[in-house]
Amino acid sequence: MDYAVTGLEILTAWYEKVWVEGDLDAVAEFFDGEALASGLMPDFAAQIEDFQSLVPAVLHVVRNVSFSIEDSMEMDDRVWVRMTLHAQKASDMSPIHIPGQVMIRLKNGKIIEAYNSYDFVSYFEQMGNLPKDSLALMLAGEVLA
Repeated sequence: MDYAVTGLEILTAWYEKVWVEGDLDAVAEFFDGEALASGLMPDFAAQIEDFQSLVPAVLHVVRNVSFSIEDSMEMDDRVWVRMTLHAQKASDMSPIHIPGQVMIRLKNGKIIEAYNSYDFVSYFEQMGNLPKDSLALMLAGEVLA
């Protein structure tokens, strides 16, 4: 892989190529064939093929994806970042921001393991799929139907 030297550079290049540019061929360049990415949904670990469907599905409802890395730490073959994904809703181009944390483990310059934790409640609120302040409502005992 010609993209990066450090794990943080690999992770940054992954987001740039796959999520910002929408380059689905780059998924295999960054992910080891045996890699699993967990944390996106309960009891689901994404493999390379899953990203081939997931990325276009997400990019269908958002536009102008970018990201910022607020904090990072690298130790041996692992990288942790606290980051925010930025985009616009495709329906009305209003801005959305999704904070999250990601940890990757590398093997031979490729991602072999990834754990993602994003604020999907906030994302779905911003997308209009959940009412505003859904988390506060549910913590107060409200049932969303």
